[in-house]
Amino acid sequence: MVRGTPRTICCIFVLYQFRNKSMEQKQTRPQTRYGIDFIAGVVTFAVSIYVMIKSITFWKEDFVDVFYYSSGLMPMMIGICLFIFSALYIRRTVKEHTLKGCLVDIKNFSIEFVKSKDVHKTLIGLVIFWIYIFLMLGKMPFWLATFITLSALLLFINWEKSAKKIIKLLFISGVATFMIILVFQIMFKVPMP
Repeated sequence: MVRGTPRTICCIFVLYQFRNKSMEQKQTRPQTRYGIDFIAGVVTFAVSIYVMIKSITFWKEDFVDVFYYSSGLMPMMIGICLFIFSALYIRRTVKEHTLKGCLVDIKNFSIEFVKSKDVHKTLIGLVIFWIYIFLMLGKMPFWLATFITLSALLLFINWEKSAKKIIKLLFISGVATFMIILVFQIMFKVPMP
């Protein structure tokens, strides 16, 4: 008898049992947020119309007689593709689920969205970056603004009442700020604000 054969047979048996159990389970399509699918289709539809209107504006501004010579040709093609795909997307969503069902799903998702702590963290992070971009850059040295922003963001995301953890996060912010300045300002000679 070859060494390791019982182990191999045992592994094959376990895999076979796992395969049979997984095949017995009913294969179902994962639940989707069909209300969000509907919103995505409507937003894409609106964007496609905007792109097509803007491409006609490009044609008028180029002062060319034929549309296919203007700079609006490619945006028009992209707009038409978006229009077709978004219409198909909306049609498929409404065909699989009623419009009322989509609206109920949107309402339920909105309630979950507003109550989500992850959403709150994300919004506060965006506010921190907004303050950095519009209020700090240009009014104080780049390195200081970047260090303050990175420190605030890291402390907010990983907050613990531990001096060791706070010092570690401030150190990471300092190293990241130094590396940004080293790579972009010194090595690549990119002027920082």
